[in-house]
This record gives sequence, structure tokens and C-alpha cells, in this order.
Amino acid sequence: MEETKYSSQQEIEEACGSDASLNARGSNDSPMGLSLYLCLASLTLVLFITALDILIVGTIIDVVAEQFGNYSKTGWLVTGYSLPNAILSLIWGRFASIIGFQHSLILAILIFEAGSLIAALASSMNMLIVGRVVAGVGGSGLQTLCFVIGCTMVGERSRPLVISILSCAFAVAAIVGPIIGGAFTTHVTWRWCFYINLPIGGLAIIMFLLTYKAENKGILQQIKDAIGTISSFTFSKFRHQVNFKRLMNGIIFKFDFFGFALCSAGLVLFLLGLTFGGNKYSWNSGQVIAYLVLGVLLFIFSLLYDFFLFDKFNPEPDNISYRPLLLRRLVAKPAIIIVNMVTFLLCTGYNGQMIYSVQFFQLIFASSAWKAGLHLIPIVITNVIAAIASGVITKKLGLVKPLLIFGGVLGVIGAGLMTLMTNTSTKSTQIGVLLLPGFSLGFALQASLMSAQLQITKDRPEAAMDFIEVTAFNTFMKSLGTTLGGVLSTTVFSASFHNKVSRAHLEPYEGKTVDDMILYRLQNYDGSHSTIGNILSDSIKNVFWMDLGFYALGFLFCSFSSNKKLIIPKKDETPEDNLEDK
Repeated sequence: MEETKYSSQQEIEEACGSDASLNARGSNDSPMGLSLYLCLASLTLVLFITALDILIVGTIIDVVAEQFGNYSKTGWLVTGYSLPNAILSLIWGRFASIIGFQHSLILAILIFEAGSLIAALASSMNMLIVGRVVAGVGGSGLQTLCFVIGCTMVGERSRPLVISILSCAFAVAAIVGPIIGGAFTTHVTWRWCFYINLPIGGLAIIMFLLTYKAENKGILQQIKDAIGTISSFTFSKFRHQVNFKRLMNGIIFKFDFFGFALCSAGLVLFLLGLTFGGNKYSWNSGQVIAYLVLGVLLFIFSLLYDFFLFDKFNPEPDNISYRPLLLRRLVAKPAIIIVNMVTFLLCTGYNGQMIYSVQFFQLIFASSAWKAGLHLIPIVITNVIAAIASGVITKKLGLVKPLLIFGGVLGVIGAGLMTLMTNTSTKSTQIGVLLLPGFSLGFALQASLMSAQLQITKDRPEAAMDFIEVTAFNTFMKSLGTTLGGVLSTTVFSASFHNKVSRAHLEPYEGKTVDDMILYRLQNYDGSHSTIGNILSDSIKNVFWMDLGFYALGFLFCSFSSNKKLIIPKKDETPEDNLEDK
């Protein structure tokens, strides 16, 4: 296991299919022509089932709660997936830089598929939640690795278009997720909401293995090598060849074990505090305060450890693979942290809008899950249009910051308009206010990732590893924002709803938990303009006001983003790259 200073870098370059400077896509093992498009299609399929798994679960909550008789735990069907999805994004990027992209992606798909199978076969609510957690572990890797692999298969100028194509998978899943989920739940069984991931994931694996040839080897040769390695393995040989002290150092310093543990524990405790506050425990209870305070302290200490203490304990400072997950040189660079804060803030606001747009129609107008999901079509279509337009504009003109600011402006306006959506608003208003948030995210997310990648110093020896980790950090901030948006929006809604019902002394709702009040409302619907309908409308509006605040902060960060843009070849020059050129 002895390695030189640059052995890890060589592994990364081989996995990336890109040279050390990232100025060209180098390497004969990267897909070309039809193989490139099929490989991108396989990555899009992978992201599609990942997004589908997030969105489809909303259609099964009521049915599952009734079957297992445990409505109070249904929130964990979302949280159980989103928590590991957020906290493991960084570790997957590091894992891929060590064992290679292909093996990492296949492992992530298999973990995700295993989680889906456990969920589909669940005989209790606890088993279903376990399946969701396992799927979240795999889904975290899929979201990180698909964008890293897609971006490293093409040159810098074509990356915006690839990012846009991959991002569209989420938008398409947002349309078909509620429809498919509602159809399965109503006409077949909710278990098919998870079974559907198995054949799609299997097809994606086959397409990826056939088109992405790691180390310039075909799939048959890779299988033969893997069988040979496994058949020749013996524990005694492993024990004599491996230096266990070096193995432990690798775990602690290659994967930043202590920094990762502190960061993960801090985020989990903080999100649990927000989840339990006002529901299981009161906000001023010792449990909730302890969760929130300890979570913040652990997260801060993880940053201090990665930024200042890691290098003091590092036994091999010259080994570039021994580095913290949150490398201060990268994540504390203003141009990188600013655009990633844009991603975090906009995803926080956007997810709150998505969740409570559906809840608006379900709770106030008693729409079924799939009918309520159909109202998201405007926001999804505009997201797809903006994502593709953003990729094309950036590829042709090299513009990044103008698109970021444009997305931020649309986001603020759109979030403000969404506060007009009430139980008294017209149908046209309810549809129209959903247009701009989709445009906003479509333009801003692609531009923020591209802007972060442009900040990498390409002539550094570890530039390829920096590229992986900047992309992984962007995915981490996106997942964290999505998770926090879901938790915070539920917290704001629950607190508003509970307080308004208490002040109104509304029977038979008074004295019940929020979960019980919602369940009673669904079972005893009394119209959209009833007293409880007005309270629900006002409570959801408070969520939209919160989302407006996140969009406003996001726009503020957009204004301070980097002015760097893509270098576009002059008309009399041959383009350095396009989607097929090598």
C-alpha cells in the first residue's frame, strides 16, 4: 500500500478521464460519439430514479399510515431519505477519487436499489423507514457522482449543457412522480412506487457499463479482472501485504473521519431538533434546545477541525490524498462559497414551495395526491426550459454571472407572487404564480455550479481532485438546502397551524397534535372556505413568506458572485471542444 506523493493524483486522473490541468478531456477511455450520448442517458436515468424516489413518496403517506397504523412516523419517510442524502454527499466524492468513478457509481446504484427493495417488501413502518435510509445513502452518491462524471466527460465549454441535461431529470421526475405514484397507490399497490426503481436502475447499470470504459477496458475484461481478483484473495495474504497502521491512517485522513463524523452528527442533531420542536416536544423543552445547540456546536467544531486542526495531525502532509473533506483553500474561497450559498438558499426556498404547493391543494381543496401534483406542471416545465436555455446560452456566449443574477431576480419576484396563493385566489392565479420559481431555479443552479468549477486553478497538480470536490460540495449544499427546506417549511407550517387553531379555540381540533388535526381534516372535509380552511391557507402563506426570505438572501449572494466566464473561441479558431470532440 506504499504510494508516492502523486500516486493518488494519478488514480484520480485515470478515473476522471481528464488531464491534470483540466484544460482538455485527455484520455482515450472517455466515451465518444454515440457512446457519449448513451452514457449521458444512463446518468440521466440514474438521476431520474433518484428524484422519483424523493417525489413519489408523497403519494403513499396516507395509505401507508392507514395500513401500518402509525401516522406520526410518516414524516420519517421523507426525513429518513433526505438526512443521509445530504450528509454523505461529500464522502462519496472522496470515495470516488480513490476507487474510481465507475465502481463508485455502480456501488451507489446497488445500495439505492437495495433500499428500494427493502421499502417495497416492508411489513412495518419501521422496516419501511429503514429502506428509505438505505436508499438515501445510495441516492446521495448518485446525485454527487452523476454530475461529476458527466462534467468530466466533456470539455469546459460543453459542461453547462451537460449540467442542464442532467438537471432536467429532476424536473421530469417532478411531473411523473405524483402521477405514477398516485396511479400505483390507487389502482395497484403503493409497493410498486419502490419496485419501479429496480428495472430502471438495472437498465442504467447495463448502459453505463457498456459505454463508460474505465481504464480503457471493455466490460468483459473488467468482469474477468474482478473475478480473478476475488478468486485469488486470501486473508493471510491480505494480512501480510497490508500495513494496518497505514490502513487506519487512510480511513482517518483520506476520508477525514473525524471531520465527517462531527459534521454529520451536528447536522443530524440540528435537523432532529427542528423536526421534534413543536411536535414531539415543545420548543422550550430541554431535548429540543439540546439538539439545536449541540448540533450547531458540533458543526462549527467540524469546520474548525477541517480548517485548522487537520493539518496538525496529518502524518503525511505531502500526500495529496490526505486532505479534509471541507478544504479551506476551496470552500472558504469567497467566489466558491458565495455561489454555493446561492444554491443552498434557493434550494431551501424552492423545496418549501414545492412541498406546500402540493399541500395547498391537498389540505385546502381535498385534492388527491396525484391531482395536487399535477398543479406542479407549470413550475416543472419552466424549470426545464430555463435549464436548457441556461446551458445553451453559457455554451454559446460564455455568460455565467448574468444568468445567476437573472435567476435570483426571478426567484424573488416569483416567491413574492406565491404569497398571493390563498383559498380565495382564482385558478389562473394559482397556476400563474408557479411559473417564475421554476425559471429561477433553472437559470440559477446551473450557473452556480459552473461558476464554482471556473474557480479551480487548473495548473495545480491536484486540480482534478479539486474539480471532484468542488462539484461534490455543490451537491452537498443543494441536498442540504433541499433537506432544510423540507424540515423548516414543515416546522413553520406546524407552528402556525397549531397556534392559530389554539387561538381560535376550534373544536374538535383544539388539543390535538398537528398530525392528528391534519388526519381529522382529511377525513372530515368541510370545504375550502371554512374556518379551518382559512387557517390552513394562512399557515401555508407563512411558509411562502419564509421562502421569500431565502430567495431574497440568495439574490443578495448572487450580486457578489464572481465575474469569471467561459472562454469562447474566436470565429476563425477551431473550438477547443464540443460534446463529441476529444
